[in-house]
Amino acid sequence: MEKRTIISFIVAGIFIGILAVFQFKTNVVPASRFSVNEIAAKDQLLKEFLDEQAYLKSKIVNLRKNIDDAQSKIEEQTKTTNLSTLEDLKKSLGLTEISGQGIEITLNDSPYVNRDDSDVKEENLIQASDLRDIVNILNAAHSDAISINNQRIVATSPIISVGTSILINNSHIAPPFVVTAAGDKDLIIQRLLNNPLLDSLYERRKKSNIVMEILIKKTLTIPIYNEDLKSTYINLVE
Repeated sequence: MEKRTIISFIVAGIFIGILAVFQFKTNVVPASRFSVNEIAAKDQLLKEFLDEQAYLKSKIVNLRKNIDDAQSKIEEQTKTTNLSTLEDLKKSLGLTEISGQGIEITLNDSPYVNRDDSDVKEENLIQASDLRDIVNILNAAHSDAISINNQRIVATSPIISVGTSILINNSHIAPPFVVTAAGDKDLIIQRLLNNPLLDSLYERRKKSNIVMEILIKKTLTIPIYNEDLKSTYINLVE
């Protein structure tokens, strides 16, 4: 009886000891599930990721700066282009005074006639058609600006005859007629000396002694257009 009791206690003690050891092992939590190499690799990846983010942010800042600089240049060029376009438009409308090299043409009636005589012959006079022909030649020679007796000639300038009187921009113009043109003087001279372009004028110069003198000017000034501007085909843009 005593032996059985002792054996029972021994077996119970061994069983309790085994349970205690198992319980102790299961409660112990490992310090880390990853090896030291894995942790270092993750830290390196995180560092590379943060470095790449910093680089991309810096690149974005530089790209934005480049975009802002490009937009500023475009805006400046647009302003310059608009101003240049405006100046060209003002020049074509005769709203700016033009100075530079060019030519001066003096036209006058025959010295033997009086324009106010009732029986004066047209071939002895400078006519509106002569002035129109010269203006057409000057325009064809790409003149920057033209004037006749200080009347600026623009695209809408009328040059007409009323009897023996000549009206330019609706103003009475008396001889001598001084035509000035700013531009390429060599090209202008070449066109003016082309007799077939002014055959009537050159012929009457020989027969009737009308005056036609051409002078090259290193500097001359063409005044602004001082008449009303027609706005028939101009529309207001909002």
